Amino acid sequence: MSEKHLHIVTHDVPWPADYGGVIDLFYKIKELHSNGIIIHLHCFTQQQRQSQDELNKYCTTVNYYPRKKNIFSFSFTIPFIVNSRRDKNLLKNLSKDSYPVLLEGIHCTYLLHTGKLKNRQIVIRLHNVECEYYKHLAKYENHFIKKYIFFMKAGC
Repeated sequence: MSEKHLHIVTHDVPWPADYGGVIDLFYKIKELHSNGIIIHLHCFTQQQRQSQDELNKYCTTVNYYPRKKNIFSFSFTIPFIVNSRRDKNLLKNLSKDSYPVLLEGIHCTYLLHTGKLKNRQIVIRLHNVECEYYKHLAKYENHFIKKYIFFMKAGC
């Protein structure tokens, strides 16, 4: 039987598995590994969640990319949760082979916007519909600046 490889791109580091958004990710990685899938993990990091040795038990490679939460991550055409997770090294690492890619959440779909992953098998697992969430927060927010920030985060 030939080896089965899979790139998984996550919106956050899935360990420790201490909140809903990463509990699912961690146990999915663990289960795929136990079923013989060779996992190449790509995680976006935030200050409070950095590299974790625990992930090396289940993943052949683990790459970390900083989430860029600054003024330059705001866009009129791309939601903040997507645009703040853009990194040229992610494209470089995914381009090293032709393994399928699982994008965990709309958060991780920036490369689809660029069109640079053509001819790849790509699956997006949608979580919450974040743009709807932020759109409704903006709708009911009275403070102008907060309303504007929610509207920008919605991006839809």
